[in-house]
Amino acid sequence: MMMTSLLKTRGEFLEAASRVLVGPTDNLDLCLLALIVGGHVLLEGFPGTAKTLMAKTLARLTAGRFARVQFTPDLLPADIVGTVIYNQARAAFEVRPGPIFTDVLLADEINRSPAKTQAALLEAMEERQVTLDGLARPLGDHFTVLATQNPIELEGTFPLPEAELDRFLMKIEVGYLSSQGELQLARMVDRGFDAHTADANLGDPIITREVLLALRTEVARVTVSDDVMGYLTAVVQATRQAPELAVGASSRATVALVRLAKARAAALGRDYVEPDDVKELCLPVLRHRVQRRPEAEMQGLGEQEVVERVLGRVPVPR
Repeated sequence: MMMTSLLKTRGEFLEAASRVLVGPTDNLDLCLLALIVGGHVLLEGFPGTAKTLMAKTLARLTAGRFARVQFTPDLLPADIVGTVIYNQARAAFEVRPGPIFTDVLLADEINRSPAKTQAALLEAMEERQVTLDGLARPLGDHFTVLATQNPIELEGTFPLPEAELDRFLMKIEVGYLSSQGELQLARMVDRGFDAHTADANLGDPIITREVLLALRTEVARVTVSDDVMGYLTAVVQATRQAPELAVGASSRATVALVRLAKARAAALGRDYVEPDDVKELCLPVLRHRVQRRPEAEMQGLGEQEVVERVLGRVPVPR
């Protein structure tokens, strides 16, 4: 096994995060990989499952600026990207940038707003820029959107359009703590833990901008064999032929799997991708990019079951 800087840095990052986050680190680990490869993450779960704290922790430990937008039915696109106003004192128009001009943006309860407001993120997520007053204004290569979403069954929510869903690198389901985790949280609170002031417990950033650039260079050097690349693309193609699915994954899924598989390999100390890297990432990468047929939903097949069925039909290279 080759010791890489990402292997070491990831361990330090997760150790620091464990001072404020309770339970498994899998979700935060995936968010870190997304930031390293320049992607955005959709976090789905019920309120009170530490999604906001996870986003703040990611920003703090990666030396990033943090901003939060609470999505509501009356939120306007200008409330996110900013607006152009006339300054009477200067007799000139000036741009007032919105909260999107940050490094880690938490789009909280994104499905509480209609499609027009959600669409304010599309240009920023795809091109890392915002057009205001006819000029493209860059957001920087650290820019990452972590959007939280309540399950669609909850009252007063709007399903995200397919074009917007496809721009998220991954969709991660955030569940409740186990009984042991719940007990650990209760003991932390009893000792004075407060999530609103948890930043003070994290210490200095683990990943500075210079370190982030070095990690991205390291990930880019990870190799993918022809066999593994063929397996990866075959999985994406299989979603388009699966009888359970009305719509398969787009080519963005292929891009996401390649980038994330390389990052996961480096995070585990390898300079090459294995089939297991691809398999472990298929669920978060594919689950929001496919649409089940009505009959599959009537049979009770969820996103995870469908992705697992697709994976079972594709031979794994040895």
